Amino acid sequence: MKPYLCVLLLVIINLISEQSVTAQISGNKPVQERLSFDRGWKFHLGDIPFPEIKTHEESYNSAKAGNANGAASPDYIDRAWRTLNLPHDWVVEGEYDSTENIGQSYRKRGYGWYRRQFKLDTTDCGKYLEVQFDGIATHATVWVNGTLMHRSWSGSSSFYIDISAIAKYGDEINTIAVRVDANAMEGWWYEGAGIYRHVWLVKRSPVHIITDGVFANPVKDKKGNWVVPVEVTVENSGKADADVEVEAFVTDKSGKLINHSSAQSRVAVLGRKVANLMLTVDHPTLWSVDTPALYRVIVKVKQSGIVTDTLLTKCGFRTVRFDSEKGLFLNGQPLKIQGVCNHQDHAGVGVAVPDALWEFRLRKLKEMGVNGYRCAHNPPAVELLDACDSLGMLVMDENRNFNASPEYVRQLEWMVRRDRNHPSIILWSVFNEEPM
Repeated sequence: MKPYLCVLLLVIINLISEQSVTAQISGNKPVQERLSFDRGWKFHLGDIPFPEIKTHEESYNSAKAGNANGAASPDYIDRAWRTLNLPHDWVVEGEYDSTENIGQSYRKRGYGWYRRQFKLDTTDCGKYLEVQFDGIATHATVWVNGTLMHRSWSGSSSFYIDISAIAKYGDEINTIAVRVDANAMEGWWYEGAGIYRHVWLVKRSPVHIITDGVFANPVKDKKGNWVVPVEVTVENSGKADADVEVEAFVTDKSGKLINHSSAQSRVAVLGRKVANLMLTVDHPTLWSVDTPALYRVIVKVKQSGIVTDTLLTKCGFRTVRFDSEKGLFLNGQPLKIQGVCNHQDHAGVGVAVPDALWEFRLRKLKEMGVNGYRCAHNPPAVELLDACDSLGMLVMDENRNFNASPEYVRQLEWMVRRDRNHPSIILWSVFNEEPM
Protein backbone atom coordinates (compact mmCIF):
# COMPACT_ATOMS: atom_id res chain seq x y z
CA MET A 1 0.00 0.00 0.00
CA LYS A 2 1.29 3.47 -0.88
CA PRO A 3 2.48 5.63 2.06
CA TYR A 4 -0.11 8.38 1.54
CA LEU A 5 -2.91 5.78 1.47
CA CYS A 6 -1.68 4.39 4.78
CA VAL A 7 -1.75 7.86 6.30
CA LEU A 8 -5.27 8.48 4.95
CA LEU A 9 -6.45 5.13 6.33
CA LEU A 10 -5.03 5.91 9.78
CA VAL A 11 -6.75 9.32 9.78
CA ILE A 12 -10.10 7.72 8.88
CA ILE A 13 -9.69 5.02 11.57
CA ASN A 14 -8.85 7.66 14.20
CA LEU A 15 -11.87 9.77 13.22
CA ILE A 16 -14.22 6.78 13.40
CA SER A 17 -12.77 5.75 16.77
CA GLU A 18 -13.09 9.28 18.17
CA GLN A 19 -16.67 9.65 16.97
CA SER A 20 -17.54 6.21 18.35
CA VAL A 21 -16.25 6.97 21.86
CA THR A 22 -17.88 10.41 21.89
CA ALA A 23 -21.17 8.87 20.74
CA GLN A 24 -21.01 6.29 23.52
CA ILE A 25 -20.65 9.03 26.11
CA SER A 26 -23.19 11.52 24.76
CA GLY A 27 -25.62 8.96 23.37
CA ASN A 28 -26.44 8.04 19.78
CA LYS A 29 -29.72 9.94 19.59
CA PRO A 30 -29.29 13.74 19.66
CA VAL A 31 -31.35 15.45 22.35
CA GLN A 32 -30.41 18.95 21.22
CA GLU A 33 -30.58 20.29 17.68
CA ARG A 34 -28.66 23.34 16.48
CA LEU A 35 -29.79 23.99 12.93
CA SER A 36 -28.30 26.49 10.51
CA PHE A 37 -30.77 29.27 9.73
CA ASP A 38 -28.59 30.91 7.07
CA ARG A 39 -30.51 29.99 3.96
CA GLY A 40 -33.60 31.45 2.33
CA TRP A 41 -33.80 34.98 3.78
CA LYS A 42 -35.66 37.77 2.01
CA PHE A 43 -33.83 41.12 1.87
CA HIS A 44 -34.87 44.69 1.10
CA LEU A 45 -32.27 47.44 0.86
CA GLY A 46 -33.54 50.66 2.40
CA ASP A 47 -36.05 51.47 5.11
CA ILE A 48 -39.76 50.75 4.90
CA PRO A 49 -41.75 53.27 6.96
CA PHE A 50 -44.47 51.90 9.21
CA PRO A 51 -48.04 52.87 8.31
CA GLU A 52 -49.19 56.04 10.04
CA ILE A 53 -51.65 55.25 12.83
CA LYS A 54 -54.44 57.80 13.49
CA THR A 55 -57.66 56.16 14.66
CA HIS A 56 -58.36 54.74 18.10
CA GLU A 57 -59.00 51.28 16.67
CA GLU A 58 -55.68 51.30 14.82
CA SER A 59 -53.87 52.46 17.95
CA TYR A 60 -55.51 49.77 20.08
CA ASN A 61 -54.82 46.93 17.66
CA SER A 62 -51.23 47.93 16.92
CA ALA A 63 -50.40 47.89 20.63
CA LYS A 64 -51.32 44.20 20.96
CA ALA A 65 -48.76 41.38 20.82
CA GLY A 66 -48.57 39.79 17.38
CA ASN A 67 -50.03 42.81 15.60
CA ALA A 68 -46.91 44.48 14.27
CA ASN A 69 -47.51 46.64 11.19
CA GLY A 70 -45.66 47.12 7.94
CA ALA A 71 -42.72 44.90 7.05
CA ALA A 72 -42.70 43.51 10.59
CA SER A 73 -46.14 41.94 10.09
CA PRO A 74 -46.38 38.21 9.33
CA ASP A 75 -48.86 39.09 6.57
CA TYR A 76 -46.53 41.48 4.76
CA ILE A 77 -45.96 40.43 1.14
CA ASP A 78 -42.20 40.21 0.49
CA ARG A 79 -42.20 38.13 -2.69
CA ALA A 80 -40.53 40.99 -4.62
CA TRP A 81 -37.64 41.11 -2.18
CA ARG A 82 -34.28 39.59 -3.03
CA THR A 83 -33.66 36.05 -1.75
CA LEU A 84 -30.20 35.44 -0.27
CA ASN A 85 -28.19 33.32 2.14
CA LEU A 86 -26.28 34.52 5.18
CA PRO A 87 -23.78 35.80 6.15
CA HIS A 88 -24.53 38.99 4.22
CA ASP A 89 -22.96 42.46 4.09
CA TRP A 90 -24.85 44.85 1.86
CA VAL A 91 -22.25 47.63 2.06
CA VAL A 92 -19.56 45.66 0.24
CA GLU A 93 -22.06 45.19 -2.61
CA GLY A 94 -22.60 48.93 -3.02
CA GLU A 95 -21.05 51.55 -5.25
CA TYR A 96 -18.30 53.92 -4.14
CA ASP A 97 -19.44 57.45 -3.35
CA SER A 98 -16.92 60.20 -2.57
CA THR A 99 -19.49 61.94 -0.37
CA GLU A 100 -19.86 58.97 2.00
CA ASN A 101 -17.84 58.30 5.17
CA ILE A 102 -14.17 57.56 4.48
CA GLY A 103 -14.00 55.20 7.47
CA GLN A 104 -16.81 53.12 5.99
CA SER A 105 -15.00 52.72 2.65
CA TYR A 106 -16.87 55.57 0.87
CA ARG A 107 -19.98 53.39 0.66
CA LYS A 108 -23.50 54.09 1.85
CA ARG A 109 -24.71 52.07 4.83
CA GLY A 110 -28.30 53.09 5.62
CA TYR A 111 -31.13 50.71 6.53
CA GLY A 112 -32.19 47.25 5.47
CA TRP A 113 -34.85 44.64 6.21
CA TYR A 114 -34.65 40.85 6.40
CA ARG A 115 -37.50 38.33 6.66
CA ARG A 116 -37.60 34.55 6.94
CA GLN A 117 -40.50 32.13 7.26
CA PHE A 118 -40.37 28.55 8.52
CA LYS A 119 -42.44 25.70 9.93
CA LEU A 120 -41.97 23.65 13.08
CA ASP A 121 -43.01 20.04 13.48
CA THR A 122 -45.70 19.31 16.05
CA THR A 123 -43.13 17.18 17.91
CA ASP A 124 -41.29 20.43 18.75
CA CYS A 125 -44.21 21.65 20.87
CA GLY A 126 -43.13 21.81 24.49
CA LYS A 127 -39.43 22.11 23.68
CA TYR A 128 -37.27 25.11 24.47
CA LEU A 129 -36.77 26.95 21.17
CA GLU A 130 -34.15 29.63 20.63
CA VAL A 131 -33.07 31.72 17.64
CA GLN A 132 -29.44 32.81 17.84
CA PHE A 133 -28.03 35.78 15.89
CA ASP A 134 -24.22 35.73 15.92
CA GLY A 135 -23.91 39.32 14.68
CA ILE A 136 -25.90 42.11 13.01
CA ALA A 137 -24.34 45.44 12.01
CA THR A 138 -25.27 47.67 13.61
CA HIS A 139 -28.52 48.24 15.55
CA ALA A 140 -31.30 45.74 15.00
CA THR A 141 -34.96 45.23 15.92
CA VAL A 142 -36.35 41.70 15.71
CA TRP A 143 -40.01 40.64 15.48
CA VAL A 144 -41.18 37.02 15.66
CA ASN A 145 -44.72 36.29 14.50
CA GLY A 146 -45.56 39.99 14.68
CA THR A 147 -44.30 40.44 18.24
CA LEU A 148 -41.30 42.65 19.01
CA MET A 149 -38.86 40.25 20.71
CA HIS A 150 -35.48 41.96 20.86
CA ARG A 151 -33.48 45.13 20.24
CA SER A 152 -29.74 44.81 19.69
CA TRP A 153 -27.46 47.78 20.40
CA SER A 154 -24.15 46.37 19.19
CA GLY A 155 -22.98 45.08 15.85
CA SER A 156 -20.42 42.83 17.52
CA SER A 157 -22.45 41.05 20.20
CA SER A 158 -24.52 37.93 19.66
CA PHE A 159 -28.02 37.65 21.07
CA TYR A 160 -30.38 34.76 21.74
CA ILE A 161 -34.18 34.93 21.52
CA ASP A 162 -36.43 32.43 23.30
CA ILE A 163 -39.37 31.90 20.92
CA SER A 164 -40.95 28.97 22.81
CA ALA A 165 -44.01 30.94 23.96
CA ILE A 166 -44.96 32.32 20.55
CA ALA A 167 -43.91 29.54 18.17
CA LYS A 168 -46.45 27.95 15.84
CA TYR A 169 -46.49 24.28 14.84
CA GLY A 170 -47.65 21.99 12.06
CA ASP A 171 -48.88 23.80 8.96
CA GLU A 172 -48.81 27.22 10.62
CA ILE A 173 -46.02 29.51 9.43
CA ASN A 174 -43.56 31.33 11.68
CA THR A 175 -42.15 34.67 10.52
CA ILE A 176 -38.98 36.46 11.62
CA ALA A 177 -38.55 40.11 10.58
CA VAL A 178 -35.39 42.12 11.23
CA ARG A 179 -34.94 45.85 10.70
CA VAL A 180 -31.27 46.87 10.59
CA ASP A 181 -30.05 50.40 11.24
CA ALA A 182 -26.52 50.60 9.88
CA ASN A 183 -26.33 54.40 10.04
CA ALA A 184 -25.41 53.86 13.69
CA MET A 185 -21.62 53.52 13.94
CA GLU A 186 -19.52 51.93 16.67
CA GLY A 187 -16.11 52.71 15.26
CA TRP A 188 -14.11 54.66 12.73
CA TRP A 189 -13.29 51.68 10.49
CA TYR A 190 -15.20 49.51 8.03
CA GLU A 191 -18.16 47.91 9.84
CA GLY A 192 -20.32 46.68 6.99
CA ALA A 193 -24.08 46.29 7.37
CA GLY A 194 -26.63 43.53 7.76
CA ILE A 195 -26.82 40.04 9.25
CA TYR A 196 -23.15 39.38 8.62
CA ARG A 197 -22.69 36.36 10.90
CA HIS A 198 -24.57 33.08 11.22
CA VAL A 199 -28.12 32.54 12.49
CA TRP A 200 -29.17 29.34 14.26
CA LEU A 201 -32.37 27.65 15.40
CA VAL A 202 -31.81 25.64 18.59
CA LYS A 203 -34.24 23.02 19.89
CA ARG A 204 -33.78 21.67 23.43
CA SER A 205 -35.66 19.60 25.97
CA PRO A 206 -37.47 21.59 28.67
CA VAL A 207 -34.68 20.65 31.13
CA HIS A 208 -31.55 21.81 29.34
CA ILE A 209 -28.15 23.53 29.49
CA ILE A 210 -28.46 27.22 28.70
CA THR A 211 -26.54 28.78 25.83
CA ASP A 212 -22.90 29.38 26.87
CA GLY A 213 -23.83 27.51 30.05
CA VAL A 214 -20.75 25.30 30.52
CA PHE A 215 -17.54 26.62 32.06
CA ALA A 216 -14.67 24.13 31.82
CA ASN A 217 -11.30 25.86 32.11
CA PRO A 218 -8.43 23.64 33.35
CA VAL A 219 -6.30 24.95 36.22
CA LYS A 220 -3.17 23.75 37.99
CA ASP A 221 -3.67 23.60 41.74
CA LYS A 222 -1.13 24.51 44.42
CA LYS A 223 0.15 20.91 44.54
CA GLY A 224 0.87 20.92 40.81
CA ASN A 225 -2.08 18.73 39.89
CA TRP A 226 -4.31 19.51 36.93
CA VAL A 227 -8.06 19.74 37.50
CA VAL A 228 -10.98 20.85 35.37
CA PRO A 229 -13.63 22.63 37.45
CA VAL A 230 -16.86 22.23 35.49
CA GLU A 231 -19.75 24.63 36.05
CA VAL A 232 -23.04 23.78 34.33
CA THR A 233 -26.09 26.08 34.29
CA VAL A 234 -29.27 24.04 33.87
CA GLU A 235 -32.61 25.65 33.06
CA ASN A 236 -36.08 24.20 33.50
CA SER A 237 -38.70 25.59 31.10
CA GLY A 238 -41.06 22.71 31.84
CA LYS A 239 -44.20 22.53 33.98
CA ALA A 240 -42.79 21.05 37.21
CA ASP A 241 -39.67 21.05 39.37
CA ALA A 242 -37.01 18.66 38.04
CA ASP A 243 -34.56 16.40 39.87
CA VAL A 244 -31.55 16.00 37.60
CA GLU A 245 -28.21 14.29 37.44
CA VAL A 246 -25.41 16.23 35.75
CA GLU A 247 -22.48 14.20 34.43
CA ALA A 248 -19.17 15.44 33.03
CA PHE A 249 -16.61 13.44 31.07
CA VAL A 250 -13.18 14.52 29.84
CA THR A 251 -11.55 12.87 26.83
CA ASP A 252 -8.35 13.48 24.90
CA LYS A 253 -8.26 14.41 21.22
CA SER A 254 -8.56 10.74 20.19
CA GLY A 255 -11.76 10.40 22.19
CA LYS A 256 -10.20 8.27 24.94
CA LEU A 257 -12.09 8.68 28.22
CA ILE A 258 -9.83 10.07 30.96
CA ASN A 259 -12.16 10.81 33.86
CA HIS A 260 -15.77 11.55 34.78
CA SER A 261 -17.83 13.01 37.61
CA SER A 262 -21.50 13.52 38.47
CA ALA A 263 -23.70 15.63 40.73
CA GLN A 264 -27.35 15.67 41.75
CA SER A 265 -29.44 18.84 41.65
CA ARG A 266 -33.01 20.09 41.74
CA VAL A 267 -34.10 22.75 39.25
CA ALA A 268 -37.24 24.70 40.08
CA VAL A 269 -39.85 25.15 37.38
CA LEU A 270 -38.98 28.21 35.25
CA GLY A 271 -35.72 28.47 37.21
CA ARG A 272 -32.02 27.86 36.80
CA LYS A 273 -29.51 25.92 38.87
CA VAL A 274 -25.72 25.76 38.68
CA ALA A 275 -24.10 22.34 39.13
CA ASN A 276 -20.39 22.16 40.02
CA LEU A 277 -18.21 19.16 39.26
CA MET A 278 -14.47 18.45 39.36
CA LEU A 279 -12.42 16.39 36.92
CA THR A 280 -8.78 15.47 37.56
CA VAL A 281 -6.40 14.81 34.68
CA ASP A 282 -2.94 13.34 35.24
CA HIS A 283 -0.08 14.55 33.07
CA PRO A 284 -2.10 16.19 30.28
CA THR A 285 -0.51 17.27 27.04
CA LEU A 286 -0.19 21.03 27.39
CA TRP A 287 -1.66 23.51 24.93
CA SER A 288 0.93 25.78 23.29
CA VAL A 289 1.48 27.72 20.08
CA ASP A 290 3.49 24.79 18.66
CA THR A 291 1.40 21.91 20.03
CA PRO A 292 -2.16 23.17 20.51
CA ALA A 293 -3.52 20.05 22.24
CA LEU A 294 -7.26 20.18 22.84
CA TYR A 295 -9.34 18.07 25.21
CA ARG A 296 -13.09 17.59 25.22
CA VAL A 297 -15.46 17.99 28.13
CA ILE A 298 -18.81 16.32 27.48
CA VAL A 299 -21.68 17.26 29.79
CA LYS A 300 -24.91 15.28 30.09
CA VAL A 301 -28.10 16.20 31.94
CA LYS A 302 -30.37 13.33 32.99
CA GLN A 303 -33.89 13.35 34.36
CA SER A 304 -35.18 10.03 35.75
CA GLY A 305 -32.25 8.32 34.03
CA ILE A 306 -33.12 9.76 30.62
CA VAL A 307 -30.66 12.12 28.92
CA THR A 308 -32.35 15.48 28.28
CA ASP A 309 -29.33 17.46 27.05
CA THR A 310 -25.67 17.05 26.10
CA LEU A 311 -22.97 19.55 25.23
CA LEU A 312 -19.38 19.15 24.07
CA THR A 313 -16.86 21.85 25.03
CA LYS A 314 -13.22 21.93 23.96
CA CYS A 315 -10.53 23.12 26.37
CA GLY A 316 -6.76 23.23 26.71
CA PHE A 317 -4.32 22.77 29.59
CA ARG A 318 -1.88 25.67 29.92
CA THR A 319 -0.57 28.19 32.41
CA VAL A 320 -0.24 31.88 31.64
CA ARG A 321 1.90 34.29 33.65
CA PHE A 322 3.11 37.82 32.93
CA ASP A 323 6.26 39.24 34.47
CA SER A 324 6.79 43.01 34.50
CA GLU A 325 10.39 42.61 33.36
CA LYS A 326 10.50 39.31 31.48
CA GLY A 327 7.12 39.33 29.75
CA LEU A 328 4.90 36.35 29.01
CA PHE A 329 5.46 32.85 30.36
CA LEU A 330 3.38 30.14 28.71
CA ASN A 331 3.52 26.81 30.57
CA GLY A 332 6.40 28.19 32.61
CA GLN A 333 8.51 29.00 29.53
CA PRO A 334 9.23 32.55 28.29
CA LEU A 335 7.52 33.35 25.01
CA LYS A 336 7.90 36.50 22.95
CA ILE A 337 4.54 37.65 21.63
CA GLN A 338 4.80 38.39 17.91
CA GLY A 339 1.37 39.82 17.42
CA VAL A 340 -0.85 41.62 14.97
CA CYS A 341 -3.98 43.75 15.33
CA ASN A 342 -6.68 42.62 12.90
CA HIS A 343 -10.08 43.94 11.92
CA GLN A 344 -12.57 41.34 10.80
CA ASP A 345 -13.37 42.49 7.24
CA HIS A 346 -11.78 40.93 4.18
CA ALA A 347 -11.48 41.99 0.55
CA GLY A 348 -14.49 41.09 -1.56
CA VAL A 349 -16.74 39.90 1.28
CA GLY A 350 -16.63 42.80 3.74
CA VAL A 351 -17.52 41.60 7.22
CA ALA A 352 -19.52 38.58 5.93
CA VAL A 353 -16.45 36.36 6.25
CA PRO A 354 -16.87 32.67 5.28
CA ASP A 355 -15.75 30.22 7.98
CA ALA A 356 -12.92 28.77 5.88
CA LEU A 357 -11.43 32.24 5.40
CA TRP A 358 -10.73 32.60 9.13
CA GLU A 359 -8.45 29.56 9.08
CA PHE A 360 -6.84 30.67 5.82
CA ARG A 361 -5.95 34.04 7.31
CA LEU A 362 -4.55 32.49 10.49
CA ARG A 363 -2.41 30.02 8.58
CA LYS A 364 -0.96 32.89 6.53
CA LEU A 365 -0.17 34.75 9.75
CA LYS A 366 1.50 31.66 11.20
CA GLU A 367 3.62 31.42 8.06
CA MET A 368 4.76 35.00 8.74
CA GLY A 369 5.87 34.02 12.24
CA VAL A 370 2.87 35.52 14.02
CA ASN A 371 1.78 33.87 17.27
CA GLY A 372 -0.54 36.55 18.70
CA TYR A 373 -3.83 38.02 17.45
CA ARG A 374 -5.55 41.11 18.85
CA CYS A 375 -9.23 41.29 17.89
CA ALA A 376 -9.74 44.83 16.63
CA HIS A 377 -11.85 46.27 18.13
CA ASN A 378 -14.71 44.00 19.02
CA PRO A 379 -15.55 40.41 19.98
CA PRO A 380 -14.69 38.21 16.99
CA ALA A 381 -16.67 35.49 15.28
CA VAL A 382 -16.55 32.33 17.38
CA GLU A 383 -15.23 30.48 14.32
CA LEU A 384 -12.06 32.59 14.53
CA LEU A 385 -11.51 31.64 18.17
CA ASP A 386 -12.07 27.97 17.38
CA ALA A 387 -9.40 28.19 14.69
CA CYS A 388 -7.01 29.97 17.08
CA ASP A 389 -7.48 27.13 19.58
CA SER A 390 -6.76 24.50 16.92
CA LEU A 391 -3.83 26.24 15.24
CA GLY A 392 -2.05 27.62 18.32
CA MET A 393 -2.61 31.39 18.11
CA LEU A 394 -2.60 33.55 21.25
CA VAL A 395 -5.54 35.94 21.44
CA MET A 396 -6.41 39.27 23.02
CA ASP A 397 -10.22 39.21 23.09
CA GLU A 398 -11.60 42.74 22.96
CA ASN A 399 -14.86 44.37 24.02
CA ARG A 400 -16.35 47.07 21.78
CA ASN A 401 -18.58 49.42 23.80
CA PHE A 402 -17.40 50.71 27.16
CA ASN A 403 -19.18 52.54 29.92
CA ALA A 404 -21.08 51.68 33.09
CA SER A 405 -24.55 51.51 31.53
CA PRO A 406 -26.44 48.23 32.09
CA GLU A 407 -26.52 47.49 28.35
CA TYR A 408 -22.79 47.92 27.84
CA VAL A 409 -21.98 45.91 30.96
CA ARG A 410 -24.26 43.17 29.61
CA GLN A 411 -22.29 43.15 26.34
CA LEU A 412 -19.02 42.74 28.25
CA GLU A 413 -20.48 39.93 30.36
CA TRP A 414 -21.76 38.18 27.24
CA MET A 415 -18.30 38.25 25.63
CA VAL A 416 -16.58 36.74 28.66
CA ARG A 417 -19.26 34.10 29.11
CA ARG A 418 -19.18 33.02 25.47
CA ASP A 419 -15.39 32.97 25.15
CA ARG A 420 -14.20 31.84 28.60
CA ASN A 421 -13.31 28.25 27.61
CA HIS A 422 -10.91 29.12 24.77
CA PRO A 423 -7.29 28.23 25.68
CA SER A 424 -6.04 30.62 23.00
CA ILE A 425 -7.28 33.66 24.94
CA ILE A 426 -4.57 34.99 27.26
CA LEU A 427 -5.72 38.62 27.54
CA TRP A 428 -9.07 40.39 27.89
CA SER A 429 -9.41 43.97 26.64
CA VAL A 430 -12.37 45.93 28.01
CA PHE A 431 -12.05 48.75 25.46
CA ASN A 432 -9.97 50.43 22.77
CA GLU A 433 -8.73 54.02 23.19
CA GLU A 434 -11.49 55.06 25.58
CA PRO A 435 -11.14 57.95 28.05
CA MET A 436 -11.27 56.93 31.70
